[in-house]
Amino acid sequence: MKKLLMAMLVGWVLIPVVGWAQNSDSLNIAADQAVSMNKLDDLMGRAQKRLSYIMTNLGELSDNNDANNSFDKYKDNLDDLQSIRDDIKDRVEKVRDLQGKRIAAWTKEVSGMTDKDMRKMTNTEIDSAKADFDALDKRLREVGGDANDLTSLLLDLKKYFASSFSPDSIKTSQPMVEKAKASAQEMIKDVDALRDTLNQSKQKVKGTAGA
Repeated sequence: MKKLLMAMLVGWVLIPVVGWAQNSDSLNIAADQAVSMNKLDDLMGRAQKRLSYIMTNLGELSDNNDANNSFDKYKDNLDDLQSIRDDIKDRVEKVRDLQGKRIAAWTKEVSGMTDKDMRKMTNTEIDSAKADFDALDKRLREVGGDANDLTSLLLDLKKYFASSFSPDSIKTSQPMVEKAKASAQEMIKDVDALRDTLNQSKQKVKGTAGA
């Protein structure tokens, strides 16, 4: 009987703690944010593949026997890249929105702490989470700006070839084609580094969410 009473007492004490964890807004939001980061990573991988295809298409434009086909593939892949980039922009905004909500909920949940050391420890964790995301967000904005420049160049080449597509025009445009290929290659590397940063941040958020 004594053991039964002790087990019931322990269970009664733990119920509020478990219930708090399961109903914590900040943890629920963190779980959603981790999922959203995973979707963002997938989109970035798709964008890298399209850039690789575009580089191949540009390299094949000088083949007189298959130039038209290469240009058609270039246009299709560029259209797909633009669509993916739109999805990436929407997903980035979703991740940012969830970050703001997570920090706000987390701050509110621990605002009632009375112990000075507990407050200090928790505020340090929150500040660390903010700093981690700020570093990620900075990289997102930097790579996003470079992606805008590259997309503009690729669209200019599309317009150029659409209005003047001949062996001479292809030859004349080679410096710009090479510039676009080099920029695309650099972008693929930058996105690789960004995806690494994103996944590091995702693992920290997942840990916070207890996933």
